[in-house]
Amino acid sequence: MNRYIAFTVLVFALMVTGCSESQSTEATLPMNTGESVLLTAQAITALPMIDTMTAEIAEGLIFMREEEKVARYVYEALAELWNLRVLQNISVSEQRHMDALKVLIDRYGLEDPVSENARGVFVNPDLQRLHNDLVARGSQSVQEALLVGILIEEVDIADLNKHLQAIEAESDIAIVYQNLKRGSENHLSAFLRNLERF
Repeated sequence: MNRYIAFTVLVFALMVTGCSESQSTEATLPMNTGESVLLTAQAITALPMIDTMTAEIAEGLIFMREEEKVARYVYEALAELWNLRVLQNISVSEQRHMDALKVLIDRYGLEDPVSENARGVFVNPDLQRLHNDLVARGSQSVQEALLVGILIEEVDIADLNKHLQAIEAESDIAIVYQNLKRGSENHLSAFLRNLERF
């Protein structure tokens, strides 16, 4: 029981830290994104690792890293086109999501699918098509750009829920996924609020 309480206190303490792009210092996330607070690299590596790295879990991590990259660069492209603050801010948050997943990929010795790939370039052909299609759709109007944001976050939440089912609840991967899910839920709410203005 005492071990469980100590673990719960540790997780709570870790969840109030930020995750910067360099992963080494705390950062305050943009207030109007409603972003949940992610873990620093130091905090993530202090969490317990999963007992067994299966092919399913590894593939999930690799996929989620690139899926977060889709969100990052779709939002960035649409923010440049429409000059919407919500897209700019959430694009920055998506980079933090990518950073947290990179810590896990490095920790488990997996090959990073993002690596040195340029903006808008993806290893997974399905994610490449998705990125291209979403940028094209979001380029049609501001409303379509916001609808693209809603779609991305809904898909992200569904994928995180799927991957969480295969992971021990108190592991580093599960805790990062849970934080990413909260972030996506907040992003979804932000896009819905902005869409209501049109």
